[in-house]
Amino acid sequence: MTEEEARLILQSYRPGEVDKDDPYFAEALREVGRNPALARWLEEEQAFDRAVAAQLGALPPPFGLKTRILAQMNPRPAGRSWSLATALAAVAALLFLLAQVVSLFRTTPPATGAMPDYVREMVSFVRLDPPLEMASHDLGAIKGWLSQAAFPTDVPPRLAALDPLGCRILSFRGHNVELICFQRAPGRLAHLFVVDRDALPKIQPGEKPIFTSSGEWMTACWVEGEKVYMIAVQGDRATLEAYLPRA
Repeated sequence: MTEEEARLILQSYRPGEVDKDDPYFAEALREVGRNPALARWLEEEQAFDRAVAAQLGALPPPFGLKTRILAQMNPRPAGRSWSLATALAAVAALLFLLAQVVSLFRTTPPATGAMPDYVREMVSFVRLDPPLEMASHDLGAIKGWLSQAAFPTDVPPRLAALDPLGCRILSFRGHNVELICFQRAPGRLAHLFVVDRDALPKIQPGEKPIFTSSGEWMTACWVEGEKVYMIAVQGDRATLEAYLPRA
């Protein structure tokens, strides 16, 4: 192994004892023991990593970042057999992601409350076309998929009349959130979110829908049984009210 290859591998080596016994780093660490210049570089690299981690740990997380990251995560491979080109691409991707995270941290206001947090996180996810775990124009098939995922739900009738596109499961503060997407016009979607009331305990049954405006998006939240429902659309309140359950 050359010094350049060792440095490339060790750029992903975490400070502390976490990766010490990982076989992926074994040969590179042996090279550190033989190469004083490489050892000094690794010490400086680790000090920099600890400083960055400390700075990021002191900043509030941006709304929606965790939701989108978890939604797009794939199972990690069992082993690591990266080529040099693959490792270079991975390092470049990590550096780009770090830059994006730092930018988001600097521009996102701190969290204030459960309902505003929930609305903003869910809307932030659907501002871009959301990746769906199950795509179908058959609402019955969509509800069947959600039932198999232990997440059965009812769909407001006027929303159910639209053309469904598919669904997925998101996460909010450790609670599963069901998302079903509908097409209400070409290029215009309506999104239904459903979460357990435990996630948003301040919303009470019997209350009128709570409307929230977030840029070009309008949302309405209400309680039915043990679930909190939210519909999000691009448009004004009148547009959204057309899909709410009739009082």
